[in-house]
Amino acid sequence: MPDIQDNAHRYFATSVALVTTDGKSGKNVMAAEWAMQVSYEPMLIAIFIHDSPTLWNIKENGMFGVNIAADDQAEIVNIAGGYSGTEIAKLAIPQTFQTYAGKGVPMIKGCALACECKVMSVQEMGDHVMVVGEAISATFDEKKSPLIYTRGNYRKIGGKLASGRKTVRLSPKAFAEFKRMSGGQFVLKAAVAVVRDGRKTLFVRMESSSSWMLPAVVPERGTDYKKAVSLHLKSIGVQAQIEGIAGIERMMLKSGKQQSLRANFVVFSCTANAIKEDDDNNDNKKGWFLHPPRNLLLKSLLLFQKA
Repeated sequence: MPDIQDNAHRYFATSVALVTTDGKSGKNVMAAEWAMQVSYEPMLIAIFIHDSPTLWNIKENGMFGVNIAADDQAEIVNIAGGYSGTEIAKLAIPQTFQTYAGKGVPMIKGCALACECKVMSVQEMGDHVMVVGEAISATFDEKKSPLIYTRGNYRKIGGKLASGRKTVRLSPKAFAEFKRMSGGQFVLKAAVAVVRDGRKTLFVRMESSSSWMLPAVVPERGTDYKKAVSLHLKSIGVQAQIEGIAGIERMMLKSGKQQSLRANFVVFSCTANAIKEDDDNNDNKKGWFLHPPRNLLLKSLLLFQKA
């Protein structure tokens, strides 16, 4: 197990926090690789530290600062992490740490993110002590990027990766329909059925446009997508055997110059069992096509399906 630990831990990538405290042990700063947000509401931040002046101050004062180092602060991180508060007064070193007064502890200038936290929990976790605090103030600098530590070295964040989403342009009406389906969510997450009856494929008309689309439903969060697809097909008069997931297509839907919507389509392969041709609600709203309508969105979704 020690061999595993000695090698595996180097492959984690983390930001580096400059943890600031104040108390009988004096104003202090330490470098903590293990610092992370663990809750949105309330905003909780956890740090993992050893028994040290930082922990002594935290237990006494009930406050601590989490200053996420920017990628131009590697030198002060080295100093903060290279010495203990029992050895030197790190914050008193001239022309090294530039600080400002927080509500209860000193804070470090020039960081990508700075949060002052009120202690909520202190708990021993393995060979460290986990301290969880609620953020009572937070500032950030959009021009700063966090310093990254991995494989024993400090690194900068590289360029932004391409999203991998396929861009599909839609008519304003079709875009508005997908926007409505998203329910205001940042990403539209829909389940799509590719239903075949022999060589024909089922398509349905979208409600607010004349565009054809594969049967699609937006399941509620936590809902089984396969069951949601089955129920949706029954609601439009189609009995089908759902064979399984054929794939997931991630798209960027666009209309005009300004409107865009991220969309994830989970595509299910289905075989039709029975069709209610006399369903009044489906009159002119669905159809079986030997050749699919010419539509880039449909073409992309059907790529998962074997002819």
